[in-house]
Amino acid sequence: MNVLLLGSGGREHALAWKLAQSKSLDTLYAAPGNPGIAGHATIVAMDATDHAAVVGFCRDHAIGLVVIGPEAPLVDGLADSLRTADVPVFGPSRAAAQLEGSKGFTKDLCARAGIPTAGYIRVTDRATAEAALGGTFGLPVVIKADGLAAGKGVTVAMTKDEAIAAIADLFADDGGEAVIEEFLDGEEASLFVLTDGRTLMPFGSAQDHKRVGDGDTGPNTGGMGAYSPARVLTPELEALAIDTIVRPTVEALAAEGMPFVGVLYAGLMLTRSGPKLIEYNARFGDPEAQVLMPRFEGDLVQVMLACATGTLAEVAPPVFSGRSALTVVVAAAGYPAAPRTGGRIEGLAEAEATGTFVFQAGTRADGDTLRTSGGRVVAVTALGDSVAAAQAAAYRGVAALAVEGGFHRTDIGWREVERETR
Repeated sequence: MNVLLLGSGGREHALAWKLAQSKSLDTLYAAPGNPGIAGHATIVAMDATDHAAVVGFCRDHAIGLVVIGPEAPLVDGLADSLRTADVPVFGPSRAAAQLEGSKGFTKDLCARAGIPTAGYIRVTDRATAEAALGGTFGLPVVIKADGLAAGKGVTVAMTKDEAIAAIADLFADDGGEAVIEEFLDGEEASLFVLTDGRTLMPFGSAQDHKRVGDGDTGPNTGGMGAYSPARVLTPELEALAIDTIVRPTVEALAAEGMPFVGVLYAGLMLTRSGPKLIEYNARFGDPEAQVLMPRFEGDLVQVMLACATGTLAEVAPPVFSGRSALTVVVAAAGYPAAPRTGGRIEGLAEAEATGTFVFQAGTRADGDTLRTSGGRVVAVTALGDSVAAAQAAAYRGVAALAVEGGFHRTDIGWREVERETR
């Protein structure tokens, strides 16, 4: 089978690496890809916003499955265009992708379906948003841009001044929409569930590190590192989250004529009263994919194809390694505000020689030189018999790298490492 993977980040490198291992794969194509993905796939110069070009390529190259990595093409409705052309696709429709594309859509769905989540109001102007700070919610308070924000459009305001500043930033231009939410207290965990719109298949858990600095300080990012599994999400809590959050979501979408096909990434807060939904993503996380794929021991092509063709009920439950995986993101100086690109990247072979996987994200080839081209440059991933062991191995890989102008957090996995030593 020929497979087309769309995307160019670290998530897509991890997916390409795993897809390439499938025994049912003939040729893997990737568009636009990156230098790391090129080691596993044939790179195609194609813009995912050009739906006709993508559909035409699939017809010309006998593509049996399209895997859409990032969120923007999903929200743009690319999966709908492919399905109209009878091309199997792993990824939700434009309507179902609103789970990620609109925070307000998701909160309203939760209200209709009785799904546990934070209290909220939707606001479309600065005055209404500021009024909510005094009349609806206390402090801390969570302020979210309604649309896509690459994991960075969220402010947890500890003071009223911080909240007002965040609101002013969101409504600096005319128009816009935001969600003001009750602050939930607890520990976060990420749960991944595959679905064909009816059947659910739990597909691992992880914990990521959104803040840019050690000790979870500084602004939110797309993610500075992650580890899997998230053992704080016990089997009992995972089952509860599926029964009270994920399953009702899938059933509600199906009942409303927008069945979800692909992976539901549920960001959960583990509160004293049980798991509550923070938000959904309609695709694999980045860098969570970089710790899930090394642990997954099955055939990713076949599992994704089952989702795309409505046959997930016929597939055996996934098997994951009992080992832990941990990834450390090396980012470009200035990230997340204004990353400085163009720096040399050296030592990839040396890093991989330590036993790590180096998944490329913001990289580009400049002749024989690899250079930085984005905020998050590479994700260095390692497996270990414990999170502490995986952490030590990943940082050995990071130490072997030389990313000009790069930086990384030094404490990825700190919560679980502390728990392991108690």
